[in-house]
Amino acid sequence: MFPLAPKPALLLAPMLLLSLPMASLPARAQDAPLPDAACTAARPLLPAGFESWNTRMPVEAGAGTRSAPVIVIGRAAELRLVPTDRLTPAAPPTRPVEGGSNAGMALFQVARAGTYRIALGAPAWIEVVRAGRALPAATHAHGPACSGIRKIVDYSLAPGRYVLQLTGAQAAVLPVLIAPARRAAA
Repeated sequence: MFPLAPKPALLLAPMLLLSLPMASLPARAQDAPLPDAACTAARPLLPAGFESWNTRMPVEAGAGTRSAPVIVIGRAAELRLVPTDRLTPAAPPTRPVEGGSNAGMALFQVARAGTYRIALGAPAWIEVVRAGRALPAATHAHGPACSGIRKIVDYSLAPGRYVLQLTGAQAAVLPVLIAPARRAAA
């Protein structure tokens, strides 16, 4: 009698594994898209006042004004946000907040009246709050290409303490910088 031969199904198993589509396999690093060549060729020129953008300090954002850290104007921060459902807003958000998003607060002090620019490195809704009211933004803009600055929002502010309230972020950590707008030379 012949020795036991493997069953045909067992012979086919390795063949079936080899026939799986390649898309089901994890992508290799060399298969990832390359960064934009224009962004790797030269460092982008940052707006005046944003020189510290690339040297951010890690900071835990507050879930309310009592736990909000103070960030210094002109110094970039890497705010670690909280889930939106933990936020106690300083003012009612002016835009509907999506469930599952992140939020946070920080305090900042304005010494001189003027226009202040708030830059973010990822999408989020910015509100500057004083005395329980969200202040209107003066202008909105995108950051320079390849700079890592997603948007810049300007506010006209008087001296005093303000709350930076961020909502609707998908990122758990959000790069932030507040800088005074530079006046154009006459």
